Amino acid sequence: MFLHLAALLSGCGGSGDSEQITIRFARWGLPEELKAERELIREFEQANPDIKVRVEFNSWAEYWNKLQAQMAAGSAPDVFLIGGTYIHDYVVRDQIENLQPWMEKDSAAFDLGEYFEPTVKVFDFSSGLWALPRDCNTIGIYYNKTLFDKHGVPYPDDDWTWEDFIEKARALTVDENGDGRMESYGYLAAFESMEVHYISWIWQNGARVLNTDHNRSLLAEPEAVEAMRFFSDLVLKEKVSPDTAQASTFGSNMFLTGRLGMSSEGSWMVRLFSEIEGFDWDVAPLPKGKISAAPVNGLGNAIYSGSENKEAAWRLVRFLSSKTYQEQLAKSGTSIPALKEVAYSETYLDQHPANKEAFLRQIESHGRVLPFTEGFARYEDAIRGEMELLWLGSKGVEEAMTEAAARVDNVLRNRSVAQVP
Repeated sequence: MFLHLAALLSGCGGSGDSEQITIRFARWGLPEELKAERELIREFEQANPDIKVRVEFNSWAEYWNKLQAQMAAGSAPDVFLIGGTYIHDYVVRDQIENLQPWMEKDSAAFDLGEYFEPTVKVFDFSSGLWALPRDCNTIGIYYNKTLFDKHGVPYPDDDWTWEDFIEKARALTVDENGDGRMESYGYLAAFESMEVHYISWIWQNGARVLNTDHNRSLLAEPEAVEAMRFFSDLVLKEKVSPDTAQASTFGSNMFLTGRLGMSSEGSWMVRLFSEIEGFDWDVAPLPKGKISAAPVNGLGNAIYSGSENKEAAWRLVRFLSSKTYQEQLAKSGTSIPALKEVAYSETYLDQHPANKEAFLRQIESHGRVLPFTEGFARYEDAIRGEMELLWLGSKGVEEAMTEAAARVDNVLRNRSVAQVP
C-alpha cells in the first residue's frame, strides 16, 4: 500500500475553542514505562488542547482479557495497542476501524513508505489498514562474548551459517570438571514461541508453516520436518542445549546467568540485557540455512470501531507513530522504532550493544512477516503442544510434525468470528 501523506501532528482538525473531550488509550507494559508514556501524552495534549487522554496500563495477560471483555460490553478504549497475534481476530469481528479512509482524506499525515515495510504489512490486509505502526522487531542471536573468549570461539558474523552455528554451539558446551554437569551450554533450543524459537529454522530450510492462502498447514512437508529435526537434535542428540527440565532450573531467562553461549531473543530484550554486569555480550543476525530468513513483527495502534470520538482517536494514533514519539521509543531501548529514519539514527543505535544495526540490516534484507491469520494464537498453541512432546522424547519428529499439521488444520477449518483470543 503506497499512501503518501504529508507529515503530522499539531492539532489537525482541533480547536482550542472547542469543548474538551476525553478519549481512552490502552496498552500493556512495565510500570517504569508508564511515566514516559504519560509525559508523551501530555505533549500531545498540549498540541491538541481540545483532547484529554486517559492512559490505561495493564500487564500482557491482563490486557487481552480486559480488552476482550470491554469489546464484548461495547466499552473498549478509543485507541489501543495491538500486534499481529490477535489483529485478524478483531478485524473479522468488526471491532477495529479501517484507517485507510482516514489516511486518504487527511491532508496532513505521513508517508508509510518511511516505515519498515514488514511492520506495515502486519496491519495491511483485507483491503484495509488496521493500525498505524509503532515499532518493528525481529529475532537475533544474543551471544556471550566473555564465554566465547574463554573457550577461544570466534564471534559470529553477518555471513555465518547453520554449520558455523553448530560448530560454535558444540565448542561452548563444556563440562569443565568431568562430573557430567555442563558448566555452560552453547545454545537454548526452545519451542514455546513460533516467533522467537523455531519459525526461522523452518523458513531457512525452504519450508513454511502455512500455505499461501493460510488455510492449510505445511508442517508435515519434508523440508519442515528436516528443519525441526535439526533444531530438536540440538537438545536430543547434540545436547548443546539443556533439555526442558534442565532449562527450568536456570530461571526465567538462562542468558542472564552467563552460562549460555547463544540465545535466540527478540530485539526488545536489549533493554533488559543492558543491565547485565557479569559478562560482555553482543548480537548477531540469525545464521543462514539454505536461504536467509528472519521473522519480523511489530506493534501498532488501532482505533476501536465503536468509538464515539474517532476524529480525536485518529489524531492520537497519528501522534503515536510520529517522529516525536518514535524518538522517545528509541531512547527507551524497548523496541526498534518503526520509522526507519529514527531507527538508523544515533538516538537508537548509539546504545549497547555494538552491533545493534544487525537487526535493521536483517529486517530490510530478508525479514518476513509471521503467518498471521484469524486463529493464529490458537494454532500456535496447537503446535506448541506437539513440540513439547517432541522435546520430552515422547514423540519422534515426523510423528510430532504430522500431528501438529493436523491440529493446525483443525483450527483453521473451525475458525469463527465467535471465537475470542
